[in-house]
Amino acid sequence: MKFADLHCHNHMRPYFWLARKKRKFTRKGMYTPWTVISSNLKNLRNGKMTASYSQCDLVKSWNGKVRLTFNSLYPIEKGFFQTPSQPSKGRNKLFRQIVRVATSHQLPIRDLLQTIYMKIPDIAVDHFQSPEYDYWEAINEEVKFMLTSNGKSTSNKIYTPGLIRQIFESRRNRRRLYPDSMDAKGSYYIPNDREELKNSLQKDQITMVITIEGAHALGTDNVPFATFKKRVATIKKEWPFPVFFITFAHHFDNGLCGHAHSIPDIGKWLLNQSPRKNEGFSPEGRKIIRRFLSINTNNHSEPKWGYRILIDVKHMSARARREYYHDIIIPCMEAEDKETIPVIASHCGFSGIKDLNTHIEKEALEKDDYFDPSGFFNAWNINMCEEDLKIIVQSSGLFGLSFDQRIIGVPGLANNTPNNIRGLWNNIKAVIKSIYNRNDLAEKEKNNIWNCITIGTDFEGLINPVDDYPTVLNFEDFEQNLIEIIEQERRDNRGNLDFMAHIQSKADVTKAVRNFCFENAKTFVLKHYPRHPLH
Repeated sequence: MKFADLHCHNHMRPYFWLARKKRKFTRKGMYTPWTVISSNLKNLRNGKMTASYSQCDLVKSWNGKVRLTFNSLYPIEKGFFQTPSQPSKGRNKLFRQIVRVATSHQLPIRDLLQTIYMKIPDIAVDHFQSPEYDYWEAINEEVKFMLTSNGKSTSNKIYTPGLIRQIFESRRNRRRLYPDSMDAKGSYYIPNDREELKNSLQKDQITMVITIEGAHALGTDNVPFATFKKRVATIKKEWPFPVFFITFAHHFDNGLCGHAHSIPDIGKWLLNQSPRKNEGFSPEGRKIIRRFLSINTNNHSEPKWGYRILIDVKHMSARARREYYHDIIIPCMEAEDKETIPVIASHCGFSGIKDLNTHIEKEALEKDDYFDPSGFFNAWNINMCEEDLKIIVQSSGLFGLSFDQRIIGVPGLANNTPNNIRGLWNNIKAVIKSIYNRNDLAEKEKNNIWNCITIGTDFEGLINPVDDYPTVLNFEDFEQNLIEIIEQERRDNRGNLDFMAHIQSKADVTKAVRNFCFENAKTFVLKHYPRHPLH
């Protein structure tokens, strides 16, 4: 039994805690992604927000049988830590201005809020607020961090934050009492090319595919455009491993591409997403996305720009997605030489909205209680609509289902969306049905949707997970529960469900769920991972 996760941050928790004291932890042999930051197990049991406990560190991933992980490098954005120059748009502007001033990063209250809420050590918060914090330097440090244990069989160590916890908590007892969370000896390997990827997947090790979350990682806030291009080239030609895809947008303005609304209403008092929110591409962004994809303005391959880094459209605004599909994806599919570029939506839910134009028209409605007409789905344009899903299927791309309650629509209007397997299955089913209900796709294309869906949890991304599946240790339960709920639906609707017409037995259900949990992601990455060695 193996599992894959299309979007997670396996290394993020230890990196945040260890990086600012690198020399100290290196001397202790703890400066490695295998180090476990001791979790708040009470919050884990109570299904609380995940900053206080780990969801997918390498120990949990190893013991949870995750053997293919798409580990996302992420230099955390300054917008979370530094005072915005203006309050966010909306009502109560005067009060928002007062809150903005009172929580200035030059005052201790913002540090305290970040340390308590995000569970990031104060020394790291200070660094993220300082003028010295640089996205490009930060992501290159993450690269070095990932190399510390790459390909090495490792027994994990445990770090317990806080002097009081260090005095009263025994690491030996924690390792003994909670072995799945605290104890492992294993290895991960980041393949250099497709042949190494294939060999790694055949071994009992975690095959780690590297991705990037946010094109701000290029340092788009403080260097000229010519430097962006050079840094894309550096990633492709000088980094010690390939990057498989980049989530082009994220929470704040990166100067390249409009981002979708992503922060709940309460966050608007402290954070400002307004600049470039819901906009399209900038002229620089249109050029840089082609550098990542290694295609010119005529949508022809440019081998001199190196291997292709695919684009993940999660967090990309509906306007930007529309432009990306219209200018690049569809022309490439329709060209005579037909060089199809697969669309990835790595950690999403279904929006319940028909098309991108509707998303754009209804941007102003995106409040915490904005759902689709059924009341089941979060209708913010950060989620995928029916038009997105059509493009994903036509390009044989991949949709990763987020395990974030808010993204999948929990609790929904009048508590329509359950906080359990039913809520996750509702999203999966709606994604599949949206394709089968179309009149502009052939049957073969419709059936392809079953190959284009997988797990994309967003674990370690400060999410509030579905209660029954807070960590990767719950993947086996998830798989079994998904089999049971689909099998029950098959039995209750024999022959009456077009989207399940090919599923005739429980064995068929089990195979479809196994594909969702591992095989679809494996097949996809084997097809699109860079073929030739980097150096």
